[in-house]
Amino acid sequence: MIIAARDYTEFDKKLLELLDNGTNTAAALTKALDAQAKLLISQPGDEFRVVDRRLQALRKKGLISWTRRGSSVLWSTTQGEA
Repeated sequence: MIIAARDYTEFDKKLLELLDNGTNTAAALTKALDAQAKLLISQPGDEFRVVDRRLQALRKKGLISWTRRGSSVLWSTTQGEA
């Protein structure tokens, strides 16, 4: 069974834009990207999984990083960091 690869270009662009504008928790990103995530899921209610997968993919590419503040994980773009 061949599964076509999904194009996350626009989704990633919107996610990075939200991070630059101060939306920095996974819950807030999931809420903000809900409509776009619904187009990319196979099971209803998996919007958070799409956001989490893209956060991890962008982190591995070095485009974003995370920090812990108390019990919260805060995401930010790495653009401009030395």
